[in-house]
Parts: sequence; C-alpha cells; structure tokens
Amino acid sequence: MILPLLGAAATFVSVAMLMAWLSGSLRNPVEARLDRLAPAGPLLVAEAPFSARVFIPAVDGVTRAFVGLLPHTFVSRISRRLRAAGSPMSTEAFFMMVLITGIFFPAAAIFFALQLSAGLSAIAIILLVSFCAAGVLLPFVWLRRRVRLRKAAIWKRLADAFDLITVSVEAGLGLDAALRQVATKFRGPFAEELTLTLQQVAMGRPRREALEDMAYRIDIEEVTTFVNAVIQAEQLGTSLGRVLRSQSVSLRVNRRQKAEENARRAPIKMVFPLVLFIMPAFFIVTVGPVVVRLAKYLND
Repeated sequence: MILPLLGAAATFVSVAMLMAWLSGSLRNPVEARLDRLAPAGPLLVAEAPFSARVFIPAVDGVTRAFVGLLPHTFVSRISRRLRAAGSPMSTEAFFMMVLITGIFFPAAAIFFALQLSAGLSAIAIILLVSFCAAGVLLPFVWLRRRVRLRKAAIWKRLADAFDLITVSVEAGLGLDAALRQVATKFRGPFAEELTLTLQQVAMGRPRREALEDMAYRIDIEEVTTFVNAVIQAEQLGTSLGRVLRSQSVSLRVNRRQKAEENARRAPIKMVFPLVLFIMPAFFIVTVGPVVVRLAKYLND
C-alpha cells in the first residue's frame, strides 16, 4: 500500500512542477517586458493566479535550495555549457528540469515494478535504479548534444565568415562594419553571436570585452584565437587586414586537416558495422545453402 502512494505522490509532484515551470518559462517575452515596465499598482493577493501564488514560488524555492547544495564549480560549468548551447534556458530552469525528470522517472519505475511484481523484488530495484539514473542523466545528455550540434553549425560557417571579414577589412571597412556584414549576410548561430556582440558594442561596452565574451560563449578554439589576434593587432598597431588574412588561411588549413583526419577514421569506424551486420548476412547467404544441403545429405 505504501509503494502505490509513493508512486502517485511522486507523479503528482513531477507533473505539478512541470506545469508550473511551463506556465512561467513559456510566457510571451513581450508580455513579460510590458509587465515589468508597467507601474506597480495595488494588486491583491486573491487576484494573482494560483500558479503565481503557490506553485511558482514553491518550485523556485526548491530549485534554489537544490542549486545551493551543488558545488559552485559544477554550477558554473553547466552555466557555461548553457551559454555555449545558445542559452535555451536559465541555469535554475535546467536544474529544475533535472529535478522533474529525477522524480518522474523513478515514479514510472515504481509503477512498472508494481505491475511486474508484488513488491520490491530484484527486478523492481533494478528498474528503480536504472530509471533514476536515466532521469538524472537525460538533461545532461540533451545539453551535451545541443552544444555539440551548435558548435558544429558554427564551425561550418567560420571559414566563409572569416573570409568575408578579411575581404571587408581589406576593402576599407572597419572591424565593426565587417562584423556587421557577416551578421547581415549569414544565418545561423555565429551570425546571432555577432549580432549580440555588435549590440553590446553599440550600447557602450568596450569592443575588447564584447569580443572576449563572444569567444567565451562560443567556446571554440578557432574563434578564441581569432579574437586574441584581433585584440593583439589593435593593441600593437599592426595591420588588421594582414592578421585577418593569416587567421583565415590558418582556419582553412585546420579545416582541411580535420577533414583528412575524419576521412582516415572512416575505415576504422566501418569495421564494427561491417563485422556485426554485413558479415553475418553475407555468411548466411553464401554458406547457408551449403549447410542445408549437407544436413539433408547426412539425414538421408
């Protein structure tokens, strides 16, 4: 009787936290900005929605307490990965998703265990542990995959973007105008990062800090090298076009080397599917009829 109650309670808490998070995070940004700019009037507590009065404060408190228990370095690393993924959510929202999946998956494990057996048998314990691990690790796997895909999308456009920046600077444009050309003519994560950087510079932030912040957000070695070279060229007074040309050539060489490296790895990666899938089917087609005829001959 206790296990069904625990499973039902865990499921209810998970669904309630999920609905509270969706009600707060999927709100229209325009409406949220207008609410912040609107004058604060005498709002009665009874006029506020039930989720804003009960669920959202409770979930925020639980999330802050959970984040406070974690090591600061771990939270900082997750925050950096979220920035590298394009900031799909805040750090608190990510850890709240970890809590939701960490509660919902064990509840599902308890439910399946009760359907399979009458109590906490070995199968139930294995299901509980595996579902709990899956619930905790699933958000981190999703975040890692999102970061990898975004970095790959940025890497594919870096060579063309650097060439356009180099040509624009050599044609007489300033660095900001060259970056604006890339942000205007290109589409994708790198153009979005450049647009954000240019907006920060237009608001008064020093260009060096804005470029360093962009390199920190993107977290790609070639972008960091490019930013450091640009900053060093501006500090030393060297020719910016020449520095950009050398960076563009170096990026092209690195891109060619990585392509050659991936081409050399292809035969090794093909060994495993070849042995596991293709060779058994090949032996069945070629040796199978011989085995069948031999079995018939021995039986006769």
